[in-house]
Amino acid sequence: MNVTEVKQTLRGPMIPVISNLDHELSIDHGAIRENVRYVVERGIVRGQGVLLAVGAGGDFPMLSLEERKAACKTIVEAADGQTPVLVGAQDTHPNNCVEMARWAEEIGAYGIQMSPTFYYESSDDDCLRLFEAVHNATDRIAIMIYNTYWEGYNMAPDQIARLAELPRCRALKWSTPQGGGSYVRGVARFEDHMAVVDNQGLHVMTHLLGGTGYITHLATIWPEHDLEVWRLLEAGDYHAAQEKLTAVNWPWGDFRGKMWKRTGAESPVIKAALDLCGRSGGRSRLPTRSLDDTERRELRELLKRIGVPTVN
Repeated sequence: MNVTEVKQTLRGPMIPVISNLDHELSIDHGAIRENVRYVVERGIVRGQGVLLAVGAGGDFPMLSLEERKAACKTIVEAADGQTPVLVGAQDTHPNNCVEMARWAEEIGAYGIQMSPTFYYESSDDDCLRLFEAVHNATDRIAIMIYNTYWEGYNMAPDQIARLAELPRCRALKWSTPQGGGSYVRGVARFEDHMAVVDNQGLHVMTHLLGGTGYITHLATIWPEHDLEVWRLLEAGDYHAAQEKLTAVNWPWGDFRGKMWKRTGAESPVIKAALDLCGRSGGRSRLPTRSLDDTERRELRELLKRIGVPTVN
């Protein structure tokens, strides 16, 4: 798989698409489709945006395998070839990883996001065997390596290099527990070999070192903001890009961090923000919960303060 082509495709803000639920806590495919079309029509398209289907931001641990597959199909169809889609294929069960990867190929997704299995801490060889199994079970999809060190296994750079020997492991969603030093060394080491996507919140440094994009949940609510940040990064106006990140993304991230201590998932804040903007947010499944009235009021004031134009 051509590295240059992958880097041109997996480029810009990468949005974890939420899995909307209706009042019966069933998948709301209409709402998913509406939210995907919203960001695509505002410019999250190939070369300046990527969609990540049913990853942690899509609450995959609370969905059945069939629900995950159905939501991914809806997202790919809604993207309509305008925006590349990566399918979250991580799981505790290797067979489910393989099934999600094969499904990604069948529905026409560009690639998958893969992490080691979790609950049991992976070894380097366990991790390699899993990636080999997924790679060998598929024919064309790109594979984005995802370092989920918070699950108990941190991929060392030499281990990532082993995985990158697989011909279609051509992207890396990168973060490290040690902080800036080991993180930036990883970007510098792999940017010639893979599309490196920032999952550390170091947007400017990642781009400066050759990274191709960054994870953003805010773009679900306000894609225009992240597209402007990306435009500034691509123009090399790093000071202006960082000013925007400091003024908007940092307080947004602080609020999300506070909510994580109350309910351990990524989507409740995004769903509440969508509701406050008059769009489809919806409910959350156990063990997580929706934001309460006090939290929603605080979120509304935050959205107004950082400049989200559509907040009610």
